[in-house]
Amino acid sequence: MQLFAEFLALVVIVLIVWLIRRDRLPISHAIWWLAVAAIIALLGFFPNLLDALARAVGISYPPSLLFILAILTLLIKVLLEDLEVSTNRRRLLRLAQKTSILEEEIRQLQRRLDERDKN
Repeated sequence: MQLFAEFLALVVIVLIVWLIRRDRLPISHAIWWLAVAAIIALLGFFPNLLDALARAVGISYPPSLLFILAILTLLIKVLLEDLEVSTNRRRLLRLAQKTSILEEEIRQLQRRLDERDKN
């Protein structure tokens, strides 16, 4: 299990670095995944750490702590993604409104030029 966790952490790190280099993953998102890889590596190198943490918080079955932490992490990540989507929607709406205003101003200016050319 220890070797698998270390291998998994290494694969995640290599994948994240590759995605960053290909400009497919922004740094702000990569930090989350690198933190996940670091935690996997930490648990791989120190497997008793999970047992100690579980005992410290009163959980009798240590793997359940791992699932609880994973679920909480995913919930936080989903919340942050929703906030980003909401922000982007608001920006997109404002950009669409500004674009419409600018297009209307261009049409009005074009009409003025056309009228001036006729006279």
